[in-house]
Amino acid sequence: MTAPAGGYAGELIRGDAWRGRAFTGLAVAVIAPGREAAVIVPELVRTARAVKVFQEEPDWLLPLPLPLPGRLARPAARIGLRLAVRDPWTRRRLTPDARFNRHRPRVDGRYYAALQEPHCTLVSWPVYALVPGGVRSAEGIEHHVDCIVLGESAARREDLCA
Repeated sequence: MTAPAGGYAGELIRGDAWRGRAFTGLAVAVIAPGREAAVIVPELVRTARAVKVFQEEPDWLLPLPLPLPGRLARPAARIGLRLAVRDPWTRRRLTPDARFNRHRPRVDGRYYAALQEPHCTLVSWPVYALVPGGVRSAEGIEHHVDCIVLGESAARREDLCA
């Protein structure tokens, strides 16, 4: 699905229209919260030349479906993050803020590994605008990409899709 947004000249894919596509040779930006990025990114990393993840907010992830009571799910997700991501700065950027993140941890064992692939980059700065060549993050850097994948919630942002 191609649609110009904010002056972006490349292909813009909304929602789950990315499923079943090969992104061979493309540089792709993913704009989505952690819950959605955890589904999208592992698939894109398999075929894309480069993936830049603009994770709107991180979410807790469990590596396996564990039958845990609710009060133990978050500590188990924290341990899983610590074991899966050795770099402390990356781990900090993937740690949800307890004041805002109220979701029960989702089960996903591939997202953290995908983020650590050499051709995948986690961008911490919020998306400021879509520009002709790609994405401008809040610190003013323009990230040039061939294709932008907007998760469901990002596709509803008026500032991105006007």
